[in-house]
Amino acid sequence: MSKFLVPIAIALSFSVPVVAADDTCNNLLSGTRAQLVKFDPQNYQFNGLTPEGLTALKKARDVIRERARLFENEFRNLTTVSHAGIVARLFKGNMFLYGPPGGAKSAYVNWLMKGEEELPFKLQLHQMITEQAFTGGQNFEAAKEGTYKINTKGSLADYTLALIDEAEKGNPAALSSLLSLLNEREILAGNQVIKARLETLFATSNANLPEIFQQFLENGQGSTAAALLNRFQFKAFVYNWLSPTDQAILDQRKQRRRYLKSLAETQPEVLQDEVFLEPKPLDWVALRQLAHTMFTPSPLFMTVYRDFVNDMRDQTNRAIRESEERHQQNHIDEPFVYFPSADYTERLRQQIPEIILMSAFVDFMLSPLADDTSLTQITQKQIMLDPLSLWRGSLAMTTLGPGNARLKFDPSGEQKIDIDFNWSIDPSSARDKREELLIKNLKDEQERFRRTFLKHLAVVQSQIELRARNAVQKGHVLNLEDTSFELLMTQNSEE
Repeated sequence: MSKFLVPIAIALSFSVPVVAADDTCNNLLSGTRAQLVKFDPQNYQFNGLTPEGLTALKKARDVIRERARLFENEFRNLTTVSHAGIVARLFKGNMFLYGPPGGAKSAYVNWLMKGEEELPFKLQLHQMITEQAFTGGQNFEAAKEGTYKINTKGSLADYTLALIDEAEKGNPAALSSLLSLLNEREILAGNQVIKARLETLFATSNANLPEIFQQFLENGQGSTAAALLNRFQFKAFVYNWLSPTDQAILDQRKQRRRYLKSLAETQPEVLQDEVFLEPKPLDWVALRQLAHTMFTPSPLFMTVYRDFVNDMRDQTNRAIRESEERHQQNHIDEPFVYFPSADYTERLRQQIPEIILMSAFVDFMLSPLADDTSLTQITQKQIMLDPLSLWRGSLAMTTLGPGNARLKFDPSGEQKIDIDFNWSIDPSSARDKREELLIKNLKDEQERFRRTFLKHLAVVQSQIELRARNAVQKGHVLNLEDTSFELLMTQNSEE
């Protein structure tokens, strides 16, 4: 940020509650509103947080950290999927989770939805459910007067947060009504354009992406399948088997919960035990403003990103064509054509930088960089994201899997920077040939992303190395203008 900024700053007005120090900043619907951000009055550049903004940030940080801890206790090997769900909620995006039955897809989404100000919309699909469940039905009073109007009350469009369970069982014709709802957040009905309240939709399916595409194709709506699936910016393959270590941890926790529940009728105080704790609410609107103002992609980031995403698009299209050829030659070894996680539309290309920004913000809140000892200093200026943050584009450009994906930095190693997707699924252990090919395609997709990321980093290697040398250790003065945010995150997370 320029040193010639006018020192006078005004506060950016924003509607979040003014709360006492021991309250949670979560009541978004009523009460006096605080100002979170200061900015320069001449050019609107970020100029730090107000005391209320810093307080709101610390409270949100504590809630995010507690939610992460509770999630790891309740679920195992889904850290990346959990991260993506939070980013999807911040981004106002949509997430599609698929995989074999019993993988905790619905359980995960239901857990994530806890602590919301408003009850979410939930619907288990079957063939008889019509588009009225999503967009509402005709207003009969208006119909008596010869006017066609839609009443959205009680439909998906009338909720900010929603879960559609077993999406593969839905009628493709009804599902096609979601297109404008998930993209423009509006319903088109005759000469009416109705704004929907929906912010984030989670959908679960026991069928994978190629199988869903085939269902639409058989119903004469093959083009709708791609259009619908690309409105889910986040996709996750949730497998249904854990390692013996994770199994033992969950078994012990469930045994304790059963034991305490048996005591609760006569000794209700046992329900205060940690195994019964519920995640606390988050003020999503406040968090969105904090993320958008505290973080920004650098010009270098955007230049490298454009080359990177165009390269990924070309390679993905090539992979699809090669899969089509193998499928035509041998249906046994290639039982279906590769269906990519990201359909590289111009809409998605424009969305990915914001997704990366939101992801960096969430990880920042979980890291030691957001501790009280450094938070006041760090929040005085914007945090600039350099090309290293492009690794976070995997949230929208690959299908997420089990484990905890992360950026690795080894200054003494031959490969100093790398991505570890931390997948633990062996394709050879799949239940059948189709699932084996699915897992192989997803791992190939991640490897393609990794190689392309490293290729485009090499173009700006000198700038990255300079910022790496400037990265300082935890506890020292942190100057994020000439150091790499990602390398600071890596250093602090490993100490």
